[in-house]
Amino acid sequence: MEELLEKGSAIPDVSFRQGREEIHLKDLLGKRFILAFYPAAFTGG
Repeated sequence: MEELLEKGSAIPDVSFRQGREEIHLKDLLGKRFILAFYPAAFTGG
């Protein structure tokens, strides 16, 4: 398991896919966005 971030700390540059496009958080710097997680979405349970 990865280490949890402290409140107010910078987030690491992670990437994710939206369709065929790969998006990096660093590309969103200075823009407003909402990042939502659904940890059980692909767990099969």
